[in-house]
Amino acid sequence: MVTGFDLLHNNRPLQKHWIKRFIAYLIDFVVSSMMVYLVFFFLALGLLDPSMIWYFPMTAGMVQVFYSAVLEYTHKKTLGKAIMGLEVEPLTYSFEASDALIRNFSKLHGIFVLLDWVIGMASEGDPRQRYLDRLIDTTVKGLEEPLHVREFIENHLLGPDDEENLEEPEDDEEEGDKRRCRECGGKLVDIGEGKARCRDCGRIQ
Repeated sequence: MVTGFDLLHNNRPLQKHWIKRFIAYLIDFVVSSMMVYLVFFFLALGLLDPSMIWYFPMTAGMVQVFYSAVLEYTHKKTLGKAIMGLEVEPLTYSFEASDALIRNFSKLHGIFVLLDWVIGMASEGDPRQRYLDRLIDTTVKGLEEPLHVREFIENHLLGPDDEENLEEPEDDEEEGDKRRCRECGGKLVDIGEGKARCRDCGRIQ
């Protein structure tokens, strides 16, 4: 099994991708935290209750979750992602408000974000996905990056030798061929409504 950490070790395109993601996260954290700080500052002054500042971290995390979810649902990107040239892309036929909320839930706290990233990178799949991205079938891509997983891996991460190893063995069984992607030959996963998504390239069929 090839994990995101295996690819991250010596692949600059993937390293660059995650550096952009980290900077975008910091920008969004500062923006959402500043909004909360201003509210708490004036409330503390008005109520003369400095102890209110202890509620700041929890409130800031909740605001960042909703701030990110609303912007990603409406525009596919937060302010930080827009600045860094990134956007959220669904790998299925729909992206609901609940999906946007779920993929940002770990932003309640920095520790949750780290765990979300580690679990996603430690498992097989698109190396641009956090665990919650895998859960709801979304990814984050740069403007110059292809959406589909196989294209990204072949074009940005692997050398010629690795590309040969990536090819899947031929399946001689007729039934097996029917359950393979017409574009790349990857395995298909049912997503409801009589449709299936390729696990390798993300195409809906």
